[in-house]
Amino acid sequence: MYFKDVNTRHVLVWITPAYQPRLAGIARYARENGWHLTILDRIARRPVGWSGDGALVTMRDNPEQIEFVESLSRNKTPVVDLTYNHPELRVPRVSGDHEAIGRIAREYFESRHYRNFAWFSTTWQNVHKLRYDGFSVKGGASGAGSVARWVLSEEAPPDRLDDFGWFDKWLGAKIKAAPKPLAVLAYDDADAARVLEACVAVNVSVPEEVAILGIGGDRLICESQVVPLSSVEHDQGRTGYEGAKLLDALMRGGKAPASPILIPPRRITERASTDFTATASPYVQKALAYIRANLGKSFGLEQLAESVGVSRSTLVRIFAKEVGRSPGEEITRERVEFAKKLMSTGSYSMAEVAFKAGFCNPPYFSNIFKRLVGETPLGWTRKAGGPRLSRSK
Repeated sequence: MYFKDVNTRHVLVWITPAYQPRLAGIARYARENGWHLTILDRIARRPVGWSGDGALVTMRDNPEQIEFVESLSRNKTPVVDLTYNHPELRVPRVSGDHEAIGRIAREYFESRHYRNFAWFSTTWQNVHKLRYDGFSVKGGASGAGSVARWVLSEEAPPDRLDDFGWFDKWLGAKIKAAPKPLAVLAYDDADAARVLEACVAVNVSVPEEVAILGIGGDRLICESQVVPLSSVEHDQGRTGYEGAKLLDALMRGGKAPASPILIPPRRITERASTDFTATASPYVQKALAYIRANLGKSFGLEQLAESVGVSRSTLVRIFAKEVGRSPGEEITRERVEFAKKLMSTGSYSMAEVAFKAGFCNPPYFSNIFKRLVGETPLGWTRKAGGPRLSRSK
C-alpha cells in the first residue's frame, strides 16, 4: 500500500513533444533525489486539482498551459521551462543553446566550402528564430553568404500545410531555383526529411547538389531515409537533467538565475546527406578524398600532389584559391575533425585517437588540437558531453 511521503518532492512534468532523451535526463535526476513524477503525456488542458512542489514544462502556444504556469507562479510554486518559445514570460529556463546550434551548422558547412545557404522550417517561433540567427550571416565564420529563409506556414494556405503534393511542388521550385551547391539547415530532423522528399520529387541530387542537415539526432528519422540525414545533436538529456537540478534548487528556496541556462550542442553526426565538399575544382575534390581516405597514415604534400596528378606548387595555388587554406592546413584540420569523431565514441584512449588520426604522438596531438580548437582533447570531450576520454586503456 502506498502512502504519500511528506518528505518526497512531487513534481509535475508537462513536456511536449515527449522527447525521450529529455525525459530520461529528468528521470535520472528524479531517481537520484527520490522524487515522485506526475507526467502529462499529450494532454493539452491544464491538470485540474494537481498540487505539488514544482513543475517542469515546455511552454507552447497553449493558453491553458500558460495560464496554469502563471497560476503556479502566483502561488509561489517553482516552475522551470525547458524550451525558449516564450521569452516574454518571466519563468526560469534551462534550454538548448539554439543560436549555438545554428552557428555550429554554419561552421560545419563553411568547413566544406559552401557559400550558398538556406533554412527550412514548417513553422516559425522564437526557437526557430534563434537557430536561424545563429545560421545566418552574423553567425557564419566567414561573414559571407546570406541565408534564404523558407517557412512553410508563412507561405502555404492553411489547407495546404499537410498537402505533401503541394509542399513538394512549392519547396521543389525554391530548391530548383537556388544556386548550387546549396547547404540547407532544417529546424529539426522531421523538417530535414521533408526537404529530402522535395529534392527527390524534383530530381535534385543529395548531397551533390543540395546538402541537408537536420537538428535533434533522431536516429529513427535520420537513418530511415533514402539518403540518411546528418544531424546536429543538441543535448536533450543534459537539458532535462539540468532543468530538474535547477527546479530542485528553487524548491529548496534558492534564487532563480538572472538569465536562462543554455546547454551547448554536443556534435554533428555525419551521414550521407552532407557527404560532399562544395568546390569547383576536380583537383581539390580528388585531394580531399585522398586526405580523408588516408588520415591514419603518414603522408606529405608530395604524395598528395602525386595522387592528384599536379605539381606541389600547383596544388598549393589551387587550394589557396578554392579552399582558402594550404593543403597542409587542410590535412591537419581533417585529422582534428576525425579525432573528434573518435573521441565522441568513448572507445579509444588519447594515444589511440592520436595514432588513428595520423598524429605522431599524443603530446603533439594535444598541442595541435588545443591550437585549433581552443581547448585540450580531454576538455573538449567533457564540454561536448560525450563519453570520457581516458589517457590510457
